[in-house]
Amino acid sequence: MNHEVLAPERLIDTFEFEGLPEKGHVSLETLRLEELPDGRTKLTIQVVFQSIADRDGMLQGGMEEGLNESHDRLDEQLEKMKKG
Repeated sequence: MNHEVLAPERLIDTFEFEGLPEKGHVSLETLRLEELPDGRTKLTIQVVFQSIADRDGMLQGGMEEGLNESHDRLDEQLEKMKKG
């Protein structure tokens, strides 16, 4: 769920991880975009978990792989946009 969208520089949302047996594992995510020279953009993502156990559970449940896949898809979309 998005809580704040400050286009084009910031997005704050919550994410509920469904890879653990019980519900309620919600993290607060802040995504920041910073324009760099040569048409590049720096992406910084900060994730705040309710507990260390939640963080560890999400990491063990494939969060890193899912995030990498999402970034790969974002790269593909951005390439398509550049080509026009």
